[in-house]
Amino acid sequence: MTEKSKKGKILIVDDSADIRLLLILKLKKAGYDVLAASNGMEALEVIGDNKDIKLIILDVMMPVMNGIQTMKLLLNRIEKNQQGEGEQPENAEGENAEVENVMDSDEDFPLLKVVFCTAKQDPRQIELALQAGADDYITKPIDEVIMVQKIHRLMGQQDEQLFAVLRTQIPITIEEFPDAEPSTLLELSETNAKFECNFQIADGSPVTFHSSYLEGFFKHNVKLKGSVIFQEKKGPDLFETDIFFKGLSEQDRQELRSVTTTKRELIKKDNEQEEEGESENEGEDPQE
Repeated sequence: MTEKSKKGKILIVDDSADIRLLLILKLKKAGYDVLAASNGMEALEVIGDNKDIKLIILDVMMPVMNGIQTMKLLLNRIEKNQQGEGEQPENAEGENAEVENVMDSDEDFPLLKVVFCTAKQDPRQIELALQAGADDYITKPIDEVIMVQKIHRLMGQQDEQLFAVLRTQIPITIEEFPDAEPSTLLELSETNAKFECNFQIADGSPVTFHSSYLEGFFKHNVKLKGSVIFQEKKGPDLFETDIFFKGLSEQDRQELRSVTTTKRELIKKDNEQEEEGESENEGEDPQE
Protein backbone atom coordinates (compact mmCIF):
# COMPACT_ATOMS: atom_id res chain seq x y z
CA MET A 1 0.00 0.00 0.00
CA THR A 2 1.36 3.41 -0.91
CA GLU A 3 1.81 6.20 1.62
CA LYS A 4 -1.00 8.20 -0.01
CA SER A 5 -3.57 5.38 0.15
CA LYS A 6 -2.96 4.82 3.86
CA LYS A 7 -5.37 7.65 4.66
CA GLY A 8 -8.21 5.75 3.02
CA LYS A 9 -10.15 5.40 -0.21
CA ILE A 10 -12.85 7.86 -1.31
CA LEU A 11 -15.43 7.61 -4.10
CA ILE A 12 -16.60 10.79 -5.86
CA VAL A 13 -19.98 10.57 -7.59
CA ASP A 14 -20.85 13.55 -9.78
CA ASP A 15 -22.09 13.90 -13.36
CA SER A 16 -19.80 16.89 -13.94
CA ALA A 17 -16.39 15.84 -15.27
CA ASP A 18 -14.95 19.17 -14.12
CA ILE A 19 -16.15 18.66 -10.55
CA ARG A 20 -14.85 15.09 -10.50
CA LEU A 21 -11.44 16.23 -11.73
CA LEU A 22 -11.27 19.06 -9.19
CA LEU A 23 -12.14 16.79 -6.26
CA ILE A 24 -9.81 14.03 -7.44
CA LEU A 25 -6.87 16.42 -7.63
CA LYS A 26 -7.56 18.04 -4.26
CA LEU A 27 -8.18 14.80 -2.37
CA LYS A 28 -5.21 13.01 -3.90
CA LYS A 29 -3.05 15.96 -2.90
CA ALA A 30 -4.47 15.61 0.62
CA GLY A 31 -3.25 12.01 0.69
CA TYR A 32 -6.31 9.95 -0.21
CA ASP A 33 -6.84 7.21 -2.78
CA VAL A 34 -9.68 8.47 -5.01
CA LEU A 35 -12.12 6.76 -7.39
CA ALA A 36 -14.91 8.38 -9.41
CA ALA A 37 -18.30 7.63 -10.97
CA SER A 38 -20.70 9.79 -13.00
CA ASN A 39 -24.00 8.56 -11.49
CA GLY A 40 -25.42 6.42 -8.73
CA MET A 41 -25.58 3.19 -10.72
CA GLU A 42 -21.91 3.45 -11.63
CA ALA A 43 -21.15 4.20 -7.98
CA LEU A 44 -22.78 0.96 -6.82
CA GLU A 45 -20.68 -1.00 -9.30
CA VAL A 46 -17.47 0.73 -8.18
CA ILE A 47 -18.28 0.05 -4.53
CA GLY A 48 -18.96 -3.58 -5.38
CA ASP A 49 -15.44 -3.88 -6.78
CA ASN A 50 -13.76 -1.86 -4.02
CA LYS A 51 -14.78 -3.01 -0.56
CA ASP A 52 -12.16 -0.77 1.06
CA ILE A 53 -13.95 2.48 0.16
CA LYS A 54 -14.48 4.45 3.36
CA LEU A 55 -16.33 7.55 2.19
CA ILE A 56 -18.50 8.59 -0.73
CA ILE A 57 -19.16 12.15 -1.94
CA LEU A 58 -22.57 12.20 -3.64
CA ASP A 59 -23.91 14.90 -5.91
CA VAL A 60 -27.64 15.38 -5.35
CA MET A 61 -28.71 16.03 -8.94
CA MET A 62 -27.49 13.34 -11.37
CA PRO A 63 -28.95 11.36 -14.29
CA VAL A 64 -29.73 7.60 -14.13
CA MET A 65 -29.74 7.57 -10.31
CA ASN A 66 -29.54 10.71 -8.20
CA GLY A 67 -27.78 11.16 -4.87
CA ILE A 68 -30.85 10.66 -2.67
CA GLN A 69 -31.73 7.38 -4.40
CA THR A 70 -28.13 6.21 -4.22
CA MET A 71 -27.79 6.97 -0.52
CA LYS A 72 -31.08 5.23 0.23
CA LEU A 73 -29.89 2.07 -1.53
CA LEU A 74 -26.50 2.20 0.15
CA LEU A 75 -28.00 2.54 3.61
CA ASN A 76 -30.51 -0.21 2.90
CA ARG A 77 -27.73 -2.53 1.78
CA ILE A 78 -25.56 -1.74 4.81
CA GLU A 79 -28.55 -2.29 7.11
CA LYS A 80 -29.31 -5.56 5.37
CA ASN A 81 -25.75 -6.75 5.97
CA GLN A 82 -25.95 -5.80 9.63
CA GLN A 83 -29.30 -7.58 10.10
CA GLY A 84 -28.39 -10.68 8.11
CA GLU A 85 -29.26 -11.70 4.57
CA GLY A 86 -32.57 -13.25 5.67
CA GLU A 87 -34.04 -9.97 6.87
CA GLN A 88 -35.15 -7.11 4.63
CA PRO A 89 -34.71 -3.48 5.73
CA GLU A 90 -37.92 -1.47 5.71
CA ASN A 91 -37.15 0.60 2.60
CA ALA A 92 -35.69 -2.14 0.39
CA GLU A 93 -38.81 -3.00 -1.63
CA GLY A 94 -38.27 -0.28 -4.22
CA GLU A 95 -34.97 -1.62 -5.54
CA ASN A 96 -35.20 -2.63 -9.18
CA ALA A 97 -33.76 -5.89 -10.50
CA GLU A 98 -30.62 -4.32 -11.94
CA VAL A 99 -29.79 -2.62 -8.66
CA GLU A 100 -30.48 -5.79 -6.68
CA ASN A 101 -28.04 -7.70 -8.87
CA VAL A 102 -25.32 -5.16 -8.07
CA MET A 103 -26.12 -4.82 -4.39
CA ASP A 104 -26.85 -8.44 -3.48
CA SER A 105 -23.64 -9.70 -4.99
CA ASP A 106 -21.74 -7.92 -2.22
CA GLU A 107 -21.81 -9.98 0.96
CA ASP A 108 -19.22 -7.75 2.62
CA PHE A 109 -20.71 -4.45 1.61
CA PRO A 110 -18.57 -1.77 3.29
CA LEU A 111 -19.69 0.67 5.96
CA LEU A 112 -19.46 4.11 4.39
CA LYS A 113 -19.45 7.74 5.41
CA VAL A 114 -21.74 9.73 3.09
CA VAL A 115 -21.20 13.38 2.18
CA PHE A 116 -23.77 15.18 0.04
CA CYS A 117 -22.68 17.75 -2.52
CA THR A 118 -25.37 20.21 -3.54
CA ALA A 119 -25.57 23.51 -5.40
CA LYS A 120 -28.55 24.56 -3.30
CA GLN A 121 -27.52 26.06 0.02
CA ASP A 122 -30.99 25.42 1.39
CA PRO A 123 -31.03 24.67 5.15
CA ARG A 124 -34.14 22.51 4.74
CA GLN A 125 -32.57 20.36 2.05
CA ILE A 126 -29.36 20.01 4.06
CA GLU A 127 -31.28 19.06 7.20
CA LEU A 128 -33.32 16.46 5.30
CA ALA A 129 -30.14 14.94 3.86
CA LEU A 130 -28.56 14.71 7.30
CA GLN A 131 -31.73 13.24 8.80
CA ALA A 132 -31.84 10.68 5.98
CA GLY A 133 -28.43 9.38 6.99
CA ALA A 134 -25.77 11.61 5.42
CA ASP A 135 -22.80 12.33 7.68
CA ASP A 136 -22.09 15.80 6.30
CA TYR A 137 -22.51 18.02 3.25
CA ILE A 138 -20.62 20.42 1.01
CA THR A 139 -22.13 23.10 -1.21
CA LYS A 140 -21.28 24.35 -4.69
CA PRO A 141 -19.31 26.38 -5.54
CA ILE A 142 -17.00 24.17 -3.51
CA ASP A 143 -14.69 25.75 -0.95
CA GLU A 144 -11.70 23.45 -1.36
CA VAL A 145 -10.24 24.13 2.08
CA ILE A 146 -13.56 23.51 3.84
CA MET A 147 -14.11 20.36 1.78
CA VAL A 148 -10.75 18.85 2.70
CA GLN A 149 -11.24 19.69 6.39
CA LYS A 150 -14.63 17.97 6.36
CA ILE A 151 -13.13 14.86 4.75
CA HIS A 152 -10.30 14.83 7.30
CA ARG A 153 -12.88 15.01 10.10
CA LEU A 154 -14.95 12.11 8.77
CA MET A 155 -11.94 9.98 7.88
CA GLY A 156 -10.34 10.45 11.28
CA GLN A 157 -7.47 12.44 9.79
CA GLN A 158 -8.05 15.85 11.34
CA ASP A 159 -4.91 17.93 11.53
CA GLU A 160 -5.67 18.58 15.18
CA GLN A 161 -4.94 14.92 15.90
CA LEU A 162 -1.32 15.66 15.04
CA PHE A 163 -1.22 18.36 17.72
CA ALA A 164 -1.97 18.59 21.41
CA VAL A 165 -5.67 19.17 22.17
CA LEU A 166 -6.61 21.25 25.21
CA ARG A 167 -9.97 20.46 26.82
CA THR A 168 -11.70 23.54 28.15
CA GLN A 169 -14.93 24.85 29.68
CA ILE A 170 -14.40 28.59 29.41
CA PRO A 171 -16.57 31.39 27.99
CA ILE A 172 -15.65 32.99 24.69
CA THR A 173 -17.12 35.86 22.69
CA ILE A 174 -17.88 35.38 18.99
CA GLU A 175 -17.38 38.75 17.35
CA GLU A 176 -19.73 38.01 14.45
CA PHE A 177 -22.57 37.54 16.98
CA PRO A 178 -22.05 40.41 19.44
CA ASP A 179 -25.59 40.26 20.88
CA ALA A 180 -25.52 36.52 21.60
CA GLU A 181 -24.80 35.01 25.00
CA PRO A 182 -21.19 33.92 25.53
CA SER A 183 -20.28 30.61 23.93
CA THR A 184 -18.30 27.84 25.63
CA LEU A 185 -14.94 26.72 24.26
CA LEU A 186 -14.68 22.93 24.46
CA GLU A 187 -11.44 22.09 22.65
CA LEU A 188 -8.45 24.06 21.42
CA SER A 189 -5.47 22.97 19.34
CA GLU A 190 -2.89 24.66 17.17
CA THR A 191 -5.12 24.22 14.11
CA ASN A 192 -8.71 23.75 15.30
CA ALA A 193 -11.25 24.63 17.95
CA LYS A 194 -14.64 23.35 19.08
CA PHE A 195 -17.23 25.35 20.96
CA GLU A 196 -20.89 25.30 22.01
CA CYS A 197 -23.16 28.20 21.13
CA ASN A 198 -26.88 29.02 21.03
CA PHE A 199 -27.02 30.11 17.38
CA GLN A 200 -26.58 28.52 13.97
CA ILE A 201 -23.59 29.27 11.74
CA ALA A 202 -23.37 28.16 8.11
CA ASP A 203 -20.47 25.99 6.99
CA GLY A 204 -17.58 28.06 5.69
CA SER A 205 -18.63 31.15 7.65
CA PRO A 206 -15.80 33.19 9.17
CA VAL A 207 -15.56 33.11 12.95
CA THR A 208 -13.46 35.31 15.23
CA PHE A 209 -13.40 34.68 18.95
CA HIS A 210 -11.56 35.88 22.01
CA SER A 211 -11.67 35.28 25.74
CA SER A 212 -10.42 37.41 28.62
CA TYR A 213 -9.49 34.17 30.34
CA LEU A 214 -7.34 32.96 27.45
CA GLU A 215 -5.61 36.32 27.18
CA GLY A 216 -3.89 35.60 30.49
CA PHE A 217 -1.97 32.79 28.81
CA PHE A 218 -0.86 34.73 25.73
CA LYS A 219 1.90 37.29 25.55
CA HIS A 220 -0.23 39.60 23.44
CA ASN A 221 -3.91 40.15 22.71
CA VAL A 222 -4.90 37.55 20.15
CA LYS A 223 -8.12 37.09 18.22
CA LEU A 224 -8.45 33.55 16.92
CA LYS A 225 -9.90 33.55 13.41
CA GLY A 226 -11.20 30.56 11.49
CA SER A 227 -13.94 29.05 9.36
CA VAL A 228 -16.73 26.68 10.30
CA ILE A 229 -16.20 23.07 9.26
CA PHE A 230 -19.34 21.54 10.74
CA GLN A 231 -22.10 22.38 13.18
CA GLU A 232 -24.22 19.78 14.97
CA LYS A 233 -27.42 20.47 16.89
CA LYS A 234 -27.11 19.07 20.40
CA GLY A 235 -30.38 20.32 21.87
CA PRO A 236 -32.85 23.21 21.83
CA ASP A 237 -30.77 26.32 21.07
CA LEU A 238 -27.52 24.39 21.55
CA PHE A 239 -25.07 23.81 18.71
CA GLU A 240 -21.60 22.22 18.76
CA THR A 241 -19.37 23.92 16.21
CA ASP A 242 -16.03 22.80 14.75
CA ILE A 243 -13.75 25.39 13.16
CA PHE A 244 -10.26 25.42 11.71
CA PHE A 245 -7.99 28.42 12.06
CA LYS A 246 -7.09 30.60 9.09
CA GLY A 247 -4.72 33.51 8.79
CA LEU A 248 -2.95 33.04 12.11
CA SER A 249 0.50 34.54 12.42
CA GLU A 250 3.45 32.37 13.37
CA GLN A 251 3.48 34.10 16.76
CA ASP A 252 -0.19 33.17 17.27
CA ARG A 253 0.58 29.54 16.41
CA GLN A 254 3.57 29.45 18.72
CA GLU A 255 1.51 30.75 21.62
CA LEU A 256 -1.30 28.29 20.86
CA ARG A 257 1.30 25.52 20.79
CA SER A 258 2.69 26.66 24.13
CA VAL A 259 -0.73 26.73 25.82
CA THR A 260 -2.01 23.43 24.40
CA THR A 261 1.17 21.50 25.17
CA THR A 262 1.65 22.75 28.75
CA LYS A 263 -1.95 22.81 29.97
CA ARG A 264 -4.20 19.78 30.24
CA GLU A 265 -7.50 21.43 31.06
CA LEU A 266 -8.85 24.94 31.52
CA ILE A 267 -12.07 25.50 33.43
CA LYS A 268 -13.69 28.64 34.77
CA LYS A 269 -15.90 28.17 37.83
CA ASP A 270 -17.92 30.52 40.03
CA ASN A 271 -16.70 33.56 38.09
CA GLU A 272 -13.12 32.84 39.14
CA GLN A 273 -10.30 31.86 36.83
CA GLU A 274 -9.23 28.36 37.76
CA GLU A 275 -6.91 25.99 36.07
CA GLU A 276 -7.09 22.23 36.55
CA GLY A 277 -4.30 19.79 35.90
CA GLU A 278 -1.54 22.18 37.04
CA SER A 279 0.69 21.98 40.08
CA GLU A 280 -1.02 22.61 43.42
CA ASN A 281 1.74 25.00 44.50
CA GLU A 282 0.00 28.25 45.37
CA GLY A 283 2.75 30.48 44.07
CA GLU A 284 3.07 28.84 40.65
CA ASP A 285 3.00 31.19 37.64
CA PRO A 286 0.03 30.17 35.41
CA GLN A 287 2.11 30.85 32.29
CA GLU A 288 4.66 28.18 33.16
